Amino acid sequence: MKAHADLDEQRATVEAFFLSQSTFENELFAIDDSSQLREAMREAAKKVLERPVALATVNFKTLQSYSQFRVEGCVLALKEYINQEVDYLIREEAGFDSVIAKEVRADQKKQSFILNQAKKYFIAFQSLFNEAIADTFFARVMAALDMNLVDRIAQEVIDGAGNYTPVLMGANGAPLVSKSHQIWMRLKQASLAKEKEIKNAKENIDRLSKKIDGINKNIDAIDKARSLTLEQVQAMSLDELKEIVVNEDGSRTELKRVFQFVPAGDIAFWLAEQMDRGRRAGRNDIQKSEYKRAAVFFENCNINNTQKELANKAAIALLELPKLKEALAAAIRKEETLEKRGLHTFDDALEKMREAFIKNIGKTRL
Repeated sequence: MKAHADLDEQRATVEAFFLSQSTFENELFAIDDSSQLREAMREAAKKVLERPVALATVNFKTLQSYSQFRVEGCVLALKEYINQEVDYLIREEAGFDSVIAKEVRADQKKQSFILNQAKKYFIAFQSLFNEAIADTFFARVMAALDMNLVDRIAQEVIDGAGNYTPVLMGANGAPLVSKSHQIWMRLKQASLAKEKEIKNAKENIDRLSKKIDGINKNIDAIDKARSLTLEQVQAMSLDELKEIVVNEDGSRTELKRVFQFVPAGDIAFWLAEQMDRGRRAGRNDIQKSEYKRAAVFFENCNINNTQKELANKAAIALLELPKLKEALAAAIRKEETLEKRGLHTFDDALEKMREAFIKNIGKTRL
């Protein structure tokens, strides 16, 4: 819709909006064709079940009894949801006068059009609404703090109530479960399985993040080590140089990272020689041992950190980074996917129960 200053022009635009189903849904759900309507309805199904009429008739989280289940409530809730979206489209997106939105609400013809659309959408996409309804049932069971506290509605769904037949029945007509607490136990097991997978995914993200951070720090440390001068290290005391290597409390971790890449040659040779001098002058065995560790550390630098070797280390690190970043992105996507997955996907028996629920509750037609 495009904004107009004149009320009559605004009314004319809204009238055109209600002329055809395609115009209506393309504007309302911001879609280009009917193939996108299914996803729009998938999102709508979740929101519809939170509307008051749905809470009283089809949402198992708040339903008082299975015998009170009324599929018509889902349609009425969908009508209200569409009305709300129409109102938002008119007021907020188009910026029309609020009186236009009120007129739409009061217009019986337009309200009849909206109700008919709600019925069509529900019939065409009932499986999506049934999925959302099924999720509210399992959420209700899962909400029980203990398997013995699962309320009677879950058992009514298993046994049937009033005019409603049992829902959790297999294709052969046999019940998939006999007691409500069995559903709770399955949900609990699925919940633990989901938590474990998410925990592993988060640990993998943390591991990859730390590895990437470490490589970036190593690349930076190599650059800093290459720029060290003999004068800079000679300005430091023997004890300071020794502590860079042997200090275990983490306070000099980054400085040690730089010094482990000290280039072979004058600096590394001088550092190893000074640490050996400190070992010989040590006042006790502990001090001698610490200086010896530092001497070995810098001797290894003098052996391993040739200019060619440092260049290779930096090049390898730079080559590894893109692969690690790609792996991290995939790990993040996996964790996000796991978070969104329903508990039913973590337990085969639970999956079968949900499939049966969706299929059998779907036998209830308008």
